Amino acid sequence: MALVTFLFVAIISKLVYIQLVNGKELQLKALDQWTRDIPVVGERGNIYDRNGVLLADTYTTYTVYVRPVSVKDKYGTSEALARVLGVNREKLYTKMMSKVSEITVAKKVLKYQMLDIINSPNVSGVYFSPNIARNYPYGDFMTQLLGFTNIDGAGQAGVEAYYDKYLKGKNGYILTETDLVGRELEENVTRYIQGGKGCDIYLTIDYNIQCFAENAVSSAFSKYSPKSANCIVINAKTGEVLAMAQRPSFDLNAVPRDNIAELFANSKSFLVSNVYESGSTFKILTTAMGLDYGVIDRDYRFFCPGYRIIDGQRIKCWKTIGHGSEVFDEGVQNSCNCLFMDIAGRVGIKKFYEGIRKFGLTVKTGIDMSGEASGLIIPEKDVKPVDLARMGFGQAIAVTPIELLVACAAVINGGKMVTPYILDRVEDGNKTVYRNYPNYKDSVIKPTTSKEMREILETVVTKGSGRQASVNGYRIGGKTGTAQKYENGVIARGKYMSSFIGFAPADDPEYIALMMVDEPAGGLYYGSIVAAPYISEVFKNIFAYKGISPQNKEPKEHFLMPNLVGMNVTQAKYTLYNKNLYYEIAGEGDKVIKQIPIAGSFVNTDNIVLIELG
Repeated sequence: MALVTFLFVAIISKLVYIQLVNGKELQLKALDQWTRDIPVVGERGNIYDRNGVLLADTYTTYTVYVRPVSVKDKYGTSEALARVLGVNREKLYTKMMSKVSEITVAKKVLKYQMLDIINSPNVSGVYFSPNIARNYPYGDFMTQLLGFTNIDGAGQAGVEAYYDKYLKGKNGYILTETDLVGRELEENVTRYIQGGKGCDIYLTIDYNIQCFAENAVSSAFSKYSPKSANCIVINAKTGEVLAMAQRPSFDLNAVPRDNIAELFANSKSFLVSNVYESGSTFKILTTAMGLDYGVIDRDYRFFCPGYRIIDGQRIKCWKTIGHGSEVFDEGVQNSCNCLFMDIAGRVGIKKFYEGIRKFGLTVKTGIDMSGEASGLIIPEKDVKPVDLARMGFGQAIAVTPIELLVACAAVINGGKMVTPYILDRVEDGNKTVYRNYPNYKDSVIKPTTSKEMREILETVVTKGSGRQASVNGYRIGGKTGTAQKYENGVIARGKYMSSFIGFAPADDPEYIALMMVDEPAGGLYYGSIVAAPYISEVFKNIFAYKGISPQNKEPKEHFLMPNLVGMNVTQAKYTLYNKNLYYEIAGEGDKVIKQIPIAGSFVNTDNIVLIELG
């Protein structure tokens, strides 16, 4: 009796265990044995700009399957599928004659193709699984920022990859009852297990401002045939990325997957993933450090002979004939390398590196994009005075464009470091499941220093090398950059990175933008000529779009450009000084052999004249 009781209890316990503990798992195994399932990919969430402009959505395509045991006419079915889908009929027929249970014939099949297959005679054993394909309404627009998905709808690059966890939908299934060899039962009842749509995400990007940036890089790319052209606009107070554009690029609806080199090169954001020697735009940070540490002031007067001798090395100013006697503000306006070597020397290695770290140039900014790089600098213990001098005007230190822009935003926003970000919010139906907010870090300079920097950088646009970034009636500040590029450790002749960082309104900046033109062709390479005018166009369009009224409506007076060709340097400089025209000099001769703009063209005091000596 004890043995019988024990066996009875054991059997009952096993049954309870199977029913309550293993029941679900065994039911799923049984279901898998007597059914065939076709996945239904869950609909991916949409991507919108900050104002609800649609940037990415989905449409339905179909995956075509064949179950050979259910095909009555294998030759006719393979012929019909080959005709509609363009697949190899012989290979498909051979697979149908094998013992495989299911064949995936094609993916991303459109509805009209599906209907053509259904209506074809002698077709049987063919099944269709609905899928979701990505659609980008504006094609070649925000390519590096939006990114793209793979053929199965998973994010592979950009926002699509970074926020895939929110965007991806939950898959559903179509279940069909079959016999032991996979044939559909006559009394089959098809079951549909519903999936779910992914969340929609809203970016900080403003579609209209993005259009302005896209037009800028497209125009620069067309005019100067550079290696690349890039533009980014952020909110200087919050770090919200308002626009990010890059050329070359590609249409997101036609991703070049057959050319891996092109795909890799053009899907990576230069603004986030690449480091470069920024040249004169870095002088914004050198100036801010000098003023904030109190090692120099705006009453400083100095002389630029065209070079400085440091550690026995002759380091040239960009203007090799020299700027002569200058006061502090004039040195910044002229982007005089000698001034910035002086500032860096007065700051000293220890304090300079402290400033670099405070400005975040040794770490990533934390922007919500994959592949972000961080700046490269010489280890502090290895720095010599000559290295420090070069750092002062933007050489011997490499940064990412986003790092530099965020650091410059702190210089003009009162001293606050912000974290740049692209995602504004995530919504599931009518419910907000996540919202992003500005992330402020420690102050890096005093508010009084920031105020002085705004004033100084505004004079760069009103009186100095940034004149072509001006917009009549509005207050704009900024700094030009013309950086020589290096190859194999030596200067690459004729290769430059032309750039301009601008902000507006200059007295209370909301927008800060960076325009970069990498290796412009045609002989023009100064950031003041190649990059600054595009920042002017971007800001002009922003002012109109936002309804920002001008503070000064007086139009600039136009006049005829004088003929400088044949003059010596002194005569040409005197002529331009009398016309209140800023100039850049190329070459090291004594006579003017070429000028831009040409003589007789209409100009105003916002124009910058390029004179070539020979």
